[in-house]
Amino acid sequence: MKTNINKRIGVVTVASIAAVIMTAAKTAAIEYDLSTLGSQSFNVPGDVGGTAVFADNWTQPAGTGVFQPFLTLEANGQSSTGSQVVEQAFNTDGFGALYMDQQRPQWNNRVTLGDLAQVNVNGTLYYAFLLDANEPGASKSIISVDNVRIYTSAADHTAAVGNDLTQLDQLGTLRWALNSPTGPNGSWNINNWVKLDAAQENINGGASNANGGSGQSDMVLYVPVTAFAGSLSTDYLWFYNLNGAHYGVDGDLGAESGYEEWSYVASSTQLIPDAASTVVLLGLGLLAVECARRKFVSA
Repeated sequence: MKTNINKRIGVVTVASIAAVIMTAAKTAAIEYDLSTLGSQSFNVPGDVGGTAVFADNWTQPAGTGVFQPFLTLEANGQSSTGSQVVEQAFNTDGFGALYMDQQRPQWNNRVTLGDLAQVNVNGTLYYAFLLDANEPGASKSIISVDNVRIYTSAADHTAAVGNDLTQLDQLGTLRWALNSPTGPNGSWNINNWVKLDAAQENINGGASNANGGSGQSDMVLYVPVTAFAGSLSTDYLWFYNLNGAHYGVDGDLGAESGYEEWSYVASSTQLIPDAASTVVLLGLGLLAVECARRKFVSA
């Protein structure tokens, strides 16, 4: 496990992302590197909502039909960021509308807080979100996960946000954020970010250390339940994700190839303590049991 303190770009403007990353004045930022061999995790203090945990995760099969995403996004061919290797989106009722870089309406869904399981890790409760990142494989498998922002609200205000990043906070009450604020005039704050290898070998992948590609999840994000104090189980949960924004520092970090898909550990999930479904939370010094299967509940 290694935390690299690097000089990185803190704010990236949507309209000229490549130029800004390459030339803007640099500010100190933290890179959480999950790309090296073996299971790793990091305690990550959010700018809002307390300390979360980002960790390698291996579950198989995790293909779309089993994984049941509630947010699916893809950079290629999209225009919300002005770059084909940077993607952003938040979950919606996909059949009503797809905004930003959402793809496939059946795998973009509204979620309520009550749909999520509360995962008890040594007395601390978390909500767990799973990422299946799809990158080209051996030729280019790393990607930067540059922001996650999670909101709750009693009503669906996604249409008020649409494709306008400057309106993102209209989603509701911000409960947890890797980076906040989003930035002035429609820009991104990407001070803190995760370097993920979507095809890395992983000791939880069995004898072959296999991992990566569509059908195998790559990362789990544990967000503290305390960040949602005052929320109701019937409140909607809105999950915003930005990936690939560090491609100007390293071109391999761009979001390429297939979809990135986010799922969650559902309240109906039974947590199974077996060798293929555990995540070692090194940063916490704990062993957390992760799900091998989950049932998606649509709102």
